Amino acid sequence: MSKQKTAVCNALLTVLKDRGVDYEINGETPIREVLTDTDKAKARAIVLEGFMSGHIDMSESAREKYNTEALMKTYVSGVVNNWIKKNPEFNCGVKYKPANPGSRTGSQDEQVKNLRLLLKQTEDPQARTEIQTAINERLAEIKPKATVTIDADKLPEHLRHLVKK
Repeated sequence: MSKQKTAVCNALLTVLKDRGVDYEINGETPIREVLTDTDKAKARAIVLEGFMSGHIDMSESAREKYNTEALMKTYVSGVVNNWIKKNPEFNCGVKYKPANPGSRTGSQDEQVKNLRLLLKQTEDPQARTEIQTAINERLAEIKPKATVTIDADKLPEHLRHLVKK
């Protein structure tokens, strides 16, 4: 059984090779500039077959969730797009950076979702400010607290006094 990343990358490289493209991993050209829509469709078909036949790793909960071919196709599409975008080997060795970091913050919280919907339909500037304030407060409320543990014994003696207890 192969890992998802390996299966997707192999499928993409196979499709390009079959088309006569000698793609260079970590080269100067991102794979998205070389792939055609037909290439992506062929790669998705290969990966779909791998999932359906059980040759590609997938958690049991994901198998239960994507239990039909139609659902699996949507999953496969996302997985293939994910590795085209996020695999540094396909992007000149550059690590993926999201375009709008933090834009999905609170997207699973019902209160934030509804506040954002309210904000979209409100035109009054004063009301919009009030709604945005409520969104910011709720995001601060649900934000996970970062806890850092520092072992003062592992620090140089002259810096140990800086550790907050």
